[in-house]
Amino acid sequence: MIGGFFFLRVVFLPIANRHTDSESLISSALRRFGGIVWTALLTVLISGLYNFITFFRAARSVAAAGTFVSDYSLYILVLGVKLFIVFLVFTLAIVLTFPYPVFDVFQKKPAPWLNLTVVLGLIVIFLSAFLRRLG
Repeated sequence: MIGGFFFLRVVFLPIANRHTDSESLISSALRRFGGIVWTALLTVLISGLYNFITFFRAARSVAAAGTFVSDYSLYILVLGVKLFIVFLVFTLAIVLTFPYPVFDVFQKKPAPWLNLTVVLGLIVIFLSAFLRRLG
């Protein structure tokens, strides 16, 4: 999903802005990309929930064994920050791709919102890698 937003921002928008009816072309592309976004959002939600349950199940079993007690406060802090940023990315993805008149303001000039979505998505990817090393 982040790769798709990166493509839209870096490749598609500069090309679309050269056409006479660029606003309609950009709006159409964002709406077509919506199906991919919804699929990715569902996949990210399911995999995130699975990872969350798996980590805490393992942590609980280690604590129950009493062999090693670890402080998970850093993990929880980073996870909370990551989940907040994921919420922002979900919101931006919906605002940019959902065909609702209220969102037309964002969809007519999507460049700054696409930039923000890509940057936040990369931060989520890096935080995920960091959490994997902690776990």
